[in-house]
This record gives sequence, structure tokens and C-alpha cells, in this order.
Amino acid sequence: MKRTEMIKPHQEFSEIIRNERYLKNKDFSVYIRKGKYSYPHFGIAVSKKLGNAVNRNKLKRRMRVILDEYKKELPFNEDYIIIMKENTKNLSYQELQESFRDLMKKRRKNETSK
Repeated sequence: MKRTEMIKPHQEFSEIIRNERYLKNKDFSVYIRKGKYSYPHFGIAVSKKLGNAVNRNKLKRRMRVILDEYKKELPFNEDYIIIMKENTKNLSYQELQESFRDLMKKRRKNETSK
């Protein structure tokens, strides 16, 4: 994932989490807002409850790889904040990937049913 595709400022994270729509499952909470750019932006949040810095960074690296593989299927003009829940620390890479894909499929179903 390129640095330009990341959401970093704490204010922006907080604004998206407070004001925008979201999807949840047992592993993730994903907040989504319409973006200002022609490509998606991502922010990944991992709580200290999930372990030490090494474990949290490992989870974030895995999530970035999943996003790199999956971002072509996402709308280009949206920003995403992905909050990883406590259950994710026990999941393999494949399980994380499946859980995220299931959540995004759920999103597509919701959008097409509107």
C-alpha cells in the first residue's frame, strides 16, 4: 500500500468514526465515507489489547496485504477505517482474508438491495 493511500491524522480518523456509516462482523469494524480523491484511502487501527507492538504491527502488515489485493474491487472514491477486533489476534492470514472478504460481500449486498 502506498503512503498516499493511507489516512494518518488522528482528527481524520475520529471524524470518520464519529460521523460515517459502518459495517461490522466478529473480526472487523469498517467505517466508510465518500472520499475527495479518485483513489481509496485506508486507515488501520489495532488496539493495545491485541498484544505488544510486534503483534499489532504483524496484524497491520497482514491487513495491508489484504487491502492491496482487494482494493481493485472497492469503489475508488471512498475512505475506509478498519478497526481490528480482539478476535483477529488468533486468526491466520487466510482466515483474516476470508473474514474481510465476507464483510465486503455483505456491503455489496446491502448496496444492491437499496
